Amino acid sequence: MSVVTSIIHTSPLQANEGIGFTPVFLSISFQGSTAQSAQSNFGTIPLQVTILWPREFGGQAVPVIRHISWTELVSNFESQSVPQLMIPFLPLPPSFNPLSEASWSVLARQVETWLVDTIRDVRAPEWAWGCDAFWMAFIAANPDFPRGPWPNWNPKISLEGKFIESWTADNLTIPADSPLSQDILDEIRTSIWDDFQLIFTVPPFL
Repeated sequence: MSVVTSIIHTSPLQANEGIGFTPVFLSISFQGSTAQSAQSNFGTIPLQVTILWPREFGGQAVPVIRHISWTELVSNFESQSVPQLMIPFLPLPPSFNPLSEASWSVLARQVETWLVDTIRDVRAPEWAWGCDAFWMAFIAANPDFPRGPWPNWNPKISLEGKFIESWTADNLTIPADSPLSQDILDEIRTSIWDDFQLIFTVPPFL
């Protein structure tokens, strides 16, 4: 059995209740080939992936491994070529701070541009996923929405989707002059960050 090891890094993120960690996107490719006659001896080949996690974080923050095979990835995009699958705003840069209005504002503009200029088709599964990502970023940057001041967005992106519909329903009853303390802002952004990580770990259209 061959064993290949590599050290990769994640970055800490300051959160309300301690330190979180940025996700790591990992791809595995293979160099070289075996004799064609050997192919009949194998079905699928198991790969064991082991993560050595610092002991001091054990029981507090735990790595979770998710994967999708290249065959599955390509078959889900039968009508598209691989270069079109790239999502330009992922992975997020190391400088992204989920408690920062500026980080979320930049991300919202990037998602909006990707939707309007690249995806375009509102019937595409990428559009629905991208709209959820956009609204999460937009609300994290503008937690007063729909009450306080907020920037315009492309009208092609409608107020539809589980996240934004729930947000507007919950916040329409709050008085417009109710200030949001920094603790509340941090709590909102931390909650949105948790939801955002779930939708972008493996987008449902992949």
